[in-house]
Amino acid sequence: MRLLRIATAVALTGGLLTLAAPAVTAATTKQYTADFNGDGYGDVAFAAPYAKVGGKGMAGYVAVLYGTKNGLDPAKRTVLSQNTTGVPGTAEAEDTFGEALAIADLNKDGYTDLAVGAPGEDVGTDVDGGSVTVLWGSASGVKGGTTVKDPAVSSHDNWGRLLTAGDFNGDAKSDLAVGTGGTKSYVIRGGFTKSGTTGTVKKIGLAETAYSVDAMKAGDTNGDKKSDLVLTYRTHNTSHASGSWSRGVAYLGSASGPDTTSPRPLNGGTSIALGDIDGDGYDEIALGNVFTEEDDQSGSRGGKVVVIRGSAGGPVNGDAPMAQLTQDSEGVPGTEKAGDGFGAAVSIGDHNNDGYDDLAIGIPFKDTTQSEDSGSSVVLTGPRLSGGRELSQSTYDVPGVPENTDYFGSDVLLSDVNGDGDADYTAAAGFENEGTGAIWSFRGTTTADVRSFGPGSLGMSSGYGAFGAGLIG
Repeated sequence: MRLLRIATAVALTGGLLTLAAPAVTAATTKQYTADFNGDGYGDVAFAAPYAKVGGKGMAGYVAVLYGTKNGLDPAKRTVLSQNTTGVPGTAEAEDTFGEALAIADLNKDGYTDLAVGAPGEDVGTDVDGGSVTVLWGSASGVKGGTTVKDPAVSSHDNWGRLLTAGDFNGDAKSDLAVGTGGTKSYVIRGGFTKSGTTGTVKKIGLAETAYSVDAMKAGDTNGDKKSDLVLTYRTHNTSHASGSWSRGVAYLGSASGPDTTSPRPLNGGTSIALGDIDGDGYDEIALGNVFTEEDDQSGSRGGKVVVIRGSAGGPVNGDAPMAQLTQDSEGVPGTEKAGDGFGAAVSIGDHNNDGYDDLAIGIPFKDTTQSEDSGSSVVLTGPRLSGGRELSQSTYDVPGVPENTDYFGSDVLLSDVNGDGDADYTAAAGFENEGTGAIWSFRGTTTADVRSFGPGSLGMSSGYGAFGAGLIG
């Protein structure tokens, strides 16, 4: 879970975006990735990885909310844990089932599937060996699951700590990238089957010595129809007071999968999103970095987001990224304050259906006048990433009241859940109600009819769990 990993190392007023858009230069595409039941509406998945299941603390569960013409409806849901019939394993203390999530049609049956990491799971005598489970989509929703075999059990712990999916070799089969507790990552080629078979496995190594991979995401930065793999990680930097440095790298897709022989250096960060912000057909890479300058040479006092432009040759970094954003940047609401966590979560999607993707940014540790670390978020309009509006529990018509350590904005998502072509906005507050967690679903570009959901809305018990973690859709 992004928020909890960040927190151990170290948070929206007004309506949504209403700026007039420039002329469209790229065709509007489907504004969601997940459709688990194949009904044509985008769905949203998330987790409560620290929730108690069957009396076992921090066992964790995942939830899917199915999209409808009226948006997300908690009555249309599936909740699964390792105690659910058909899901491999048994819910155990500190498994953290759902700490990482990825989505793709892994078995090519026309339904999106949900890959779930449980990096704290003990596998036999291997303490914290970790597990990855694929939960299968179907006409009736997500049901049943299959374990994805760890190809190198003895060489690492925490299999499934990071996940992302994409077609890295262009064979029209979805592949799954899996991160572990150290610097080792693996790409497992499709196709995947319910009996547990997969394609071949490729180990992904970093070009330099590092001690932690922070984030992993896939997208197409060069328009070649192969997914590129983006990683951020931390490495030693003895010339800086912190002794560490956050860095990033992009491996372009190739016939053999991610090409690790010619990595593209990127800025560092703790969160990643990819999407076509400037409408030229190439995905940009947004890298959120919550670390301060004292903790990371590439950090900023209140956190920052760096956007790297895509091109026919892949990501273009150099000395002039497409944007370097803080709360002091022109067009970004608010004022930068130390420890706000600007960029703790990022998401890209076409929020106003103008052909340009927009950028949502979580600020979970931001204070309000009423409380500390209540959190907030902003949505910036592409292609200029300006005209931002802020959304939080302080926003008119948004349910709830800002409270200490709510962490609103711990996860953010732009994805169409009502079929109107706009990427709707969903945000999580991972520690709402003393660590229970909650999510908010905004319809389109207004704050009318904002809905909020907690565990009780899904028939689950309240209590420490970080409900809403890992929003994906």
